[in-house]
Amino acid sequence: MNHAPRLDARWFAWAAFALAAASAALAVPPAQAIEPGLYDRATLDHWGARYRRSTQKILDEVIRPVLLADERRRLAAVRLDMPTQAEGSQRGRPLAFYADGWRVVMPLYSLKFPDDLCTAYAWLQIKGYSLETISDFTAMLRYGRASPTPALAPLAALGIPANALDDKQVDELALGHFVTARTFILLHELGHVVHGHRGGRGARSRMNEEAADRFAAEVMARTPLPPLGSLVFFMADASWAGYPTSEADTHPLSGARLRTLAERVEDRGLAQGLRQLAGLMDDPDIRTGFAAAGKTATFASLKPHHPGELPRAAASAATEAYSGSYVGRATQLGEAAFPVRIDFRRTGERVQGQYSFGVGIGSLAGRIDGRRLNFEWQWAGNHGRGVFHASRDGKTFDGTWGYRQSADNAGTWNGKRGR
Repeated sequence: MNHAPRLDARWFAWAAFALAAASAALAVPPAQAIEPGLYDRATLDHWGARYRRSTQKILDEVIRPVLLADERRRLAAVRLDMPTQAEGSQRGRPLAFYADGWRVVMPLYSLKFPDDLCTAYAWLQIKGYSLETISDFTAMLRYGRASPTPALAPLAALGIPANALDDKQVDELALGHFVTARTFILLHELGHVVHGHRGGRGARSRMNEEAADRFAAEVMARTPLPPLGSLVFFMADASWAGYPTSEADTHPLSGARLRTLAERVEDRGLAQGLRQLAGLMDDPDIRTGFAAAGKTATFASLKPHHPGELPRAAASAATEAYSGSYVGRATQLGEAAFPVRIDFRRTGERVQGQYSFGVGIGSLAGRIDGRRLNFEWQWAGNHGRGVFHASRDGKTFDGTWGYRQSADNAGTWNGKRGR
C-alpha cells in the first residue's frame, strides 16, 4: 500500500486546495498535455459570451483603476484575448493561460474548467461533503489513464448536480471564488508583460515567475477583493507542477518560491498559507501521495462522501466471510494504524475486491482456504501479498500484508463487516 506519512498534512493541502485548479495560470508540461474532450463546442459557445464580458470587466473595472501611473503606461496596449481553445502546443490543456506579447490569452476551455471546479467546491462545502475528491479528480487528470471526455468534466466526474447553482449560497460562493481567482490569474500574466518577460527555463524562469507573483500580489492588495485568489493560484499550480522540478520546467514551483512571496504579502493569513504550502511542496511523501491518488482514483471514488468516510464501491449485502464491505485498520512498518475500507466480491472460493485508505483505490484478488484468504494486492505501481483469517461468523478478520513476495513484511490488517 505504501501509504504516505503525514497524511493529515496532505489532506490539509488538497482540502485547502479547495478551489482545486480554479486559478491555475500555468500550463501542464508538454508530456502531460491533455487533449480536447472535456467540453464540446456547444458548451463553450454557451458560456463564452458570459466569460468574455465578465473577465473584461475584471480587467477594466477592478484592475486598471488601481494601477500606478508607470504600470498603466506599460500596460496601455494590453488586450485580452479569449479564443475557444489555446493555440499551438497549449491547445487542449485545461489550464492554459499565458501572455503573448501584448495579449493576455484566456481560452474559454481554460475558463470553463476552473469555473466548474469553483461550483464543485462550493456545493461540496455547503452540503457538508469532503473536499478531497476535488484533489483526487485533478490528480486523475494529471497522472491517471482516463481519456478526457465530457464524462470526465468536473461536475459530471465529481457527481455534482446539474442544478447546483440554483442554490443561492452555492452560486454566491462559487462566483466569489471564480472572480478572485481570475483576478489573480490576470495580474500574474500582466506581471509578465510589465517586466517584458519572453519565456525562459531553469533559473531564468524561476526569476520570471517570482517577479510576476510579486506584481500580482502587490496589485491585488490595492483592490477591494480578498486575497484568497493568490493562495488558490498556488494551490492549483501545486497540483499540476512537475515533481521533482528540473531545468526543463518553464513554470517551476517550489517551496523556496512560495516562501519568497510570503515575505512580500501584507495579509498575515495569506502569508501563513503560503508558508504552509511551501512546506508541503517540499515534502516528497505528500507529492508522491498525490500522484498515487491520481493513478488509482476511480469514478466511484470521486463521488461525494462525508469527511473521514472512505470511498466505497457498490457491494451487495453479504452473510459469508470475505463478501461485502469491511472497515478496519492497517499498520505499515511500525507506523501508526490508519483506516482502511475493503469491498469484497466473492464467487465461490475466489475473491476480488477494492480497498481505500484515503489515497486512491487499490485492488486485491485471492482464494479462500477454510477461513483463510491468501491474496495479492496492487496499488499505484506497488504490489505484494497478504493473508487474512476470518472469525467463525465471518464478521471480522485479522491478518498481515507485505511487499513483493512477502505476506507479512509490511504490517497488520484487520476489518469488521460494516456499511
